Amino acid sequence: MNIAKTIKTQTNLREPEAVINLLLIELYLRKQLSTKKLAHKVKLPLPIVSAIKKELIKLDFASEEQGTRLTRKGVLYVEQHLGWASVNKTEYLKIVDSKEEQEHLKKEMVRELRTGISDRPVVAVAYDQAFATIETIVERAFLLLERPDFINKRILFLGDDDLSSLAVGLLLKKFQRTSTERKDILTVYELSEAIIHCIETTANKLGLTINCQQIDFRRGSQERYDHQFDYIYVDPPYTLSGLKLFLSRAVSCSKLGDSRIFLSFGEKDPANQLAIQKLFCLQNLVLVQLRPAFNQYSGASVIGGLSTLYELSTQTDSYATILADQPYYERIYTAELNPRQSIYQCQNCRETYVIGAQEPIKTIEELKRETCSVCKNDTFLRSARRKQPELKTKQYLGNHYLIELKGGAEEKLTSVSAVEEIMLEIVRECELTAVTHYFHQFDPWGVSGVVILSESHFTIHTWPEESYAAVDLFVCCELPSQAHFLSLLVSMFELKAIEYQKINRGELSVEIK
Repeated sequence: MNIAKTIKTQTNLREPEAVINLLLIELYLRKQLSTKKLAHKVKLPLPIVSAIKKELIKLDFASEEQGTRLTRKGVLYVEQHLGWASVNKTEYLKIVDSKEEQEHLKKEMVRELRTGISDRPVVAVAYDQAFATIETIVERAFLLLERPDFINKRILFLGDDDLSSLAVGLLLKKFQRTSTERKDILTVYELSEAIIHCIETTANKLGLTINCQQIDFRRGSQERYDHQFDYIYVDPPYTLSGLKLFLSRAVSCSKLGDSRIFLSFGEKDPANQLAIQKLFCLQNLVLVQLRPAFNQYSGASVIGGLSTLYELSTQTDSYATILADQPYYERIYTAELNPRQSIYQCQNCRETYVIGAQEPIKTIEELKRETCSVCKNDTFLRSARRKQPELKTKQYLGNHYLIELKGGAEEKLTSVSAVEEIMLEIVRECELTAVTHYFHQFDPWGVSGVVILSESHFTIHTWPEESYAAVDLFVCCELPSQAHFLSLLVSMFELKAIEYQKINRGELSVEIK
């Protein structure tokens, strides 16, 4: 029986079912709480908590004796259905309730991971790899302690060259009452065979169960990305195209409405920061918390050795902009988008080598490992850097305006001839070129129309009974005056309000010689 689903239906709760499970877990851990303290714990208004509590009492899951407490039936539900039977509750509360204990455990885990990690590969710079410090991946694991409903939940690591899965696995083991462990709790999707080997070897040494699968995220996979995970850790390449791909895959893997995404991404300039936030909004993701400079890396000079950690929450209507079963063909790595070549000379015999993402030898580290082909020396001096064409990515095929007309004059929105006249007049005033047009009158009311432009198209659909219309303008050039275009809509339809969104369509990567 899904108690959370039952109570959500009975109380017409807008929040996800997860908050009800969270409330049950808090009562299980604290034994007895007042309604006010319970509301504070689960971050819900008092009336909502009171309504949930009443339903729990009706179902004999809770009782009210100087505060709310779980009945034996409620305790069994939390232990058997929410996974707490396998958790040492005393040990868990000792850690959660004490900052001193948390710091002690963090240091202990850092020591265990530092000595336990084996066969770690060298950094693959061509793939934007830069390993996070052991302290950072332990801090990432501790993020789970902020919500006690993480117990028994499925956790995915979408790419894991930082080995965060090992830190999370080690933390979960600290609270484990028994040695039995579900095989599907921790999953890693990773492309690199070397990283997978490192995780599997170290997990075996530390007594952890981690399911690793080799996957290239650029290939679509409906089977892999099937909304089955509760928590997802994502550390994409340093590029916006890489972020778009990895974040889309994370959404496709998440349980919509109930999951959290921990995204690590490099510090960016204001323009790129705005693009990141737009990507969150476009996929209907809520930014729960922003932690600047949370992640520290060894190296990673491209991002200054630091990156931000974004905590995102999926909604029931969140969606991936790149479909799960569709491949992705854009370049996602920094070296692909901004290729460079460096020239090195052997310090001993002066033999010259060209290094770059498109060359047989990708990095200086790789050259040192292979040594000089002439004298086998492993010391090299950089003599020059070849400039490659820079990539400019802020050119677009066109501008798309999505416009909502509100409070318009009913007679202007009802008449097909009036709508047609206004639309054609706006085209002329904005110096656009009409190729052809068609407008249709619906019965009993409403008008739809399209003006085909040399520059693209201009469409409308009206709801006169709601004094509302939806307008769509796509142009492959900049309007002479965006403000004039919007003001024409306001005046000609006699609007009370107008709202619009401008979208750049068809971003191009143009080489600048």
